[in-house]
Amino acid sequence: MSFLYEEKASSSRFVDVVWRTVDTSDGTYLAAADACWDLIFTRHATGSRVLISGPSSRPTVVPYRAGNRNVGVRFTRGTYFTHVKPHSMCDRTVPLSVPDPGHFELAGRTWPIPDYASVDHLLDAFDRRGLLAHDAVIEAALHERAPASVSPRTVERHFSRITGCSRRQVRQIDRAREAAARLRTGEAIADVAYELGYADQSHLTRDVKRLTGYTPAQSQHRDEPV
Repeated sequence: MSFLYEEKASSSRFVDVVWRTVDTSDGTYLAAADACWDLIFTRHATGSRVLISGPSSRPTVVPYRAGNRNVGVRFTRGTYFTHVKPHSMCDRTVPLSVPDPGHFELAGRTWPIPDYASVDHLLDAFDRRGLLAHDAVIEAALHERAPASVSPRTVERHFSRITGCSRRQVRQIDRAREAAARLRTGEAIADVAYELGYADQSHLTRDVKRLTGYTPAQSQHRDEPV
């Protein structure tokens, strides 16, 4: 791994995890499909960069450069930004305007670029301005708690509108990410396949390769976060 990685929980109800990296060399990182929104702040030698990414349904190549310092926010499944049509951001990463090294523009306003310690303050400001929302139907469906009054067709419409993916696709992504994470800890491929409900090891191999970019064997020796 050619970058130093750290993550922490966030106080924001919209956030899965906050992370930061320091890039120690030039290279590329293959980010697994995640079916959720991400926000990435980068400080480099000549200034700053801010990227907003919609839900991804396939692995994405992410370049990094020595000396860059990055802070990222991975939002929970079903969370979305309200200033754009959510499904229009599926598998898209958009650079945001950076008028100066300390600020960026989003939804017609200028915001301070946060560091790892202050990112929750920015997220709270987003919440107060109504820039973040969460689809409770998606969350309930992913936890098998969808109300009986909500039809399967309605559930699928929520998934399509917010994530650009079907419920089945999102579940496949979640399971492949969990499989890759467990393989990194040294668990046996056969055990992971059985415990996560794959039909067999070939099924696990196909899904993990397609959605994370790495085979199960490669995942076992991968020293980068999923």
